[in-house]
Amino acid sequence: MYRTIYPISNQKKYKQAGPDDLIEFLPPPGEHPLIISKGIAEILVYGVVNREKIHLSGRTGQAKTKLINDLVAEPKNFEIICHQLGYPVRPLKVFACEMAMFEAPSELWQHRSLENGNTFDELSILMQMLKQAAQLTDTAYPVIHLKEFGRVHSSAVQAGLPNIMAEGTIRTPDNQLINGRSMAWLADSNYQDADGQYTLVNLDDALKRRFTLHICMEIFSPDQELAILQQTEKFYQ
Repeated sequence: MYRTIYPISNQKKYKQAGPDDLIEFLPPPGEHPLIISKGIAEILVYGVVNREKIHLSGRTGQAKTKLINDLVAEPKNFEIICHQLGYPVRPLKVFACEMAMFEAPSELWQHRSLENGNTFDELSILMQMLKQAAQLTDTAYPVIHLKEFGRVHSSAVQAGLPNIMAEGTIRTPDNQLINGRSMAWLADSNYQDADGQYTLVNLDDALKRRFTLHICMEIFSPDQELAILQQTEKFYQ
């Protein structure tokens, strides 16, 4: 019977946990603790530290967003895993970009804006984030988070991403050069589902090949669910 959940806050117990065991994160203020596979948490941190291009997939409700949030909102979770894996402890800085805001591939680079009755080309939010992230590469672990990856309005938007995510140099519309390997990329989606559930467009094959790390959120076994319910009950008592 599966009963043990290892607290991340207890260094000795956390080290005892295997990759398939469940660990309990420290909760951000006012939130309930996240309980997740130790292997998934450590693979994600590995990818962030090593500036990988990460695809985090899973069905709605499998805590993809909460996993990312709890690494940011409660920095000790990220710091503890970094320490256990032998990586330098630095702040995690995530730049979240909603994919649903882009309707054409050109908008990934820049968009038309209006000021004082005049229109002009302005850097896209993605380009602005890339510039900010590149400045932090020596002091933090910067991550470009492509939120709700499967809910872009057009497959052409996805098709426009491979060149930006290339490992070489990114030239922004304002002619600045950015090292494409100076930050991690993290896209979350529901593409794990074979029927394409909760997605608007298919995952572009060329884009899929750009990801160097694919993490699928697992479905808990009945024993794991029971252990989680018992642990959660203790939290609210």
